[in-house]
Parts: sequence; structure tokens; C-alpha cells
Amino acid sequence: MQTLARWSGRLALSLALLMAVLVWTSSASAYPWMIRKEYTTCNVCHADPSGGGLLTPYGRSLGVTEMGMKYKSGDDDPGKVGNFLFGAFDLPEPLLLGGDIRTMGLLAFQNGQQTTRFILMQADLESQVSIGRFRMNGNLGFVHEGALKASITRGDDLLQNRLISRTFWAGVDIGKDNEVLLRAGRLNLPYGIRSVEHTAYVRKTTRTDTNDAQQYGVAASLNIEKVRGELMGIAGNFNIRPDDFRERGYSAYLEYGPSTKVAVGASSLITHANLDIVSAKPTWRQAHGIFGRFALSPAVVLMGEANILSTSNPPANTAIGTSAYVQLDLEAVQGLHFLITGEMKDESFKTLGVSAGGWASLWWFFLPHCDLRIDGIYRNEDNGSGRTGIGMLLGQLHLYL
Repeated sequence: MQTLARWSGRLALSLALLMAVLVWTSSASAYPWMIRKEYTTCNVCHADPSGGGLLTPYGRSLGVTEMGMKYKSGDDDPGKVGNFLFGAFDLPEPLLLGGDIRTMGLLAFQNGQQTTRFILMQADLESQVSIGRFRMNGNLGFVHEGALKASITRGDDLLQNRLISRTFWAGVDIGKDNEVLLRAGRLNLPYGIRSVEHTAYVRKTTRTDTNDAQQYGVAASLNIEKVRGELMGIAGNFNIRPDDFRERGYSAYLEYGPSTKVAVGASSLITHANLDIVSAKPTWRQAHGIFGRFALSPAVVLMGEANILSTSNPPANTAIGTSAYVQLDLEAVQGLHFLITGEMKDESFKTLGVSAGGWASLWWFFLPHCDLRIDGIYRNEDNGSGRTGIGMLLGQLHLYL
């Protein structure tokens, strides 16, 4: 009876979170809160039709006029500073270039111990060349540590100081207005909310973050007036060896925007690996969820995502769980954001308890193509053998070229 009560309670909590997110809606782009400016799609600003990464010229201009802090009124001209390398030179129309440098200072508290670290999170260069309807897109970066699944060099004996390539692909635009893009290569998985919070529970439990969770495969994306979506056939991560550790399957999302202030969608992912990279067992992995965003006013955006998770090690061992988050973004004045985020996960209703976290964040776009973010995070996590409280203070400085 206690087991049944535990299952019922957690299922009720999961369904409540799913319903809450459905009512209070969100989407999938690098800055999903741009719906406050009535931008419900990502392909007008990003080369990737599902958002994130290399910017189009239009996206660069918005970074100055609609995202950055304005220190004087009436200045809506991005000027040359909105161009690549802050306008040092003009690029030919078929060529897009960009770069991201992101550093982070971390102060963490766990079990009475304090840890301080400085991390170079991102040092990437990005490019795209277009010839008519044909496109070639690629990313090359350097990391001191982390992002192992995106590595293209081994680095030193500690697997540090490596070159990585998060994405590279070739594609062709189809349709009268290029509303369909077919592409193949190493791609971000089309699933849920695509945002910079790659450590969020919803991204880690579904393995769909943009740090190093990309997979090789083929994808078709659709962008029309009120509907956008993408379906990807996953061939595996060829950076991982041996082949038994590579996942194969599909990942997809579909989003509908009934108005310029509301967008709701659903995601689905199923993969299989002969040996899971975490458990080293034959594994079927599934994630199915809903997401959405809602502009309550020009200053306030509410967004969230909720997923049902399934991990199976045939013939009998199956774990069912969930993950979800809700985030409120208040833009006090243009370029200055205050965010409150609540998140939870329970990856196995049978064996684990609910892990929950809260974020309080300040995000300041203080200069063109420059932003500073400070996050205070507390998580109470159940790892199966007990609970751990983890506190973190993060400071990030981001510059995009």
C-alpha cells in the first residue's frame, strides 16, 4: 500500500506540473522570451531553424535594437556595431560568420564544503556559406574541460585542452518561401525549449542540451506562419566509441502559435543503444512532453516544459519518471532581466524521490553583443541513497562576435 501511495502521489505531482505548464505555455529558441517582441519563430534570427547558434544579419540587428540596454531614447539604428566583429568589415551576402566567448565563475556549497572554480564555457567560431538554396554550416571551438561528446581531438592525458565541433551540417531549402529545410550532419536534437540553461533538469534528463548532446543524423524542419517543427532521424554520435554506445532513433517537436503572444508545443524522443553511456546496459530511452510560452505583457513572459521519461533495460527493468520546469522572466527595462525558475525531476518513480531546484537570476545585456548573468541556485537532490542539498552562485560573461 505504501508503494501504491508513493506512485500515486508522484504521478499526481507530475500530472499537475504537466497541466500547469500547458496552461501557462513556452517555446524552443535560444532566447524563448523574445515572444514578448512577438517573435514566435527562430529561423528569422538564426541559421538553425530551431534556434540557437549562428545569427542571421537580421538577428544581429535585433541583438542591438531589441535586446540590448538603451542608454538614450529614440536610437533604433544598430549601425555597423551590429555586424560581425562589431562592424570591422562587411561580409559578402552568402557568408555568415559568428563567434561566442562565454566564461563562468562558480561558487558551490555541498555537505559543508565550498568549491570555487573558473571555467571557459565556450570559445566557438561559427560559419555558414549559402549558394542559392544550398547551405553549409559549421562550428569549431576550444574547451579546457567538459563537452567530451563533442570532441574532435583527444587533448592531453587528462582529456583537457581539446578542439570540439558542436554542430556541422549541409542542407537545402525547399518551398516557395524556403519554409522547409532538409539537412544532414551533426545537429542539435529538436526537443523542448532550446535555451542557454543546458544544466537544467529538463535538458539533462532528456539528454537534449546544446553543450555536447548533439547527434549525427538527418532532419527536416518546417517554418510557416503559425506552425514550426522539426523531425530528426538519429544515426548516433560518431565521436563516441565503440559503436555499441551510440544511440539511434528519432527526436522531434511541433509547435503552434495561435497568436503572436502565445505558443504551445509537444516533443517526442525514442532512442536505443546496445550499451547505454551511463548504465553500460542495452537501453531503450524515451521522452515525451509538452512546452510553451506566454507573454503576459511586454515586460513579463512565463514559460515552461514538462516531460514523461522512460528508460528500459529489457527484458524486465523499466524506470518511469518525469522532469519539468517553469520560468518567469521580467524585463524591468530593455536589456535588464530578472528571472525566477522552479524545476523538478524524478527519473524513477519506483526507486528515487523527487529532486527539486530553484533559480534566481539577473541577466544584463549591458553593451551590444555583450551580456552578464548571475544565477543563485539551490537544489535538493535524491540520488537513490540519500538526499543532498547543493547551493551554487554562478557568474557568466558572454560576448558574441
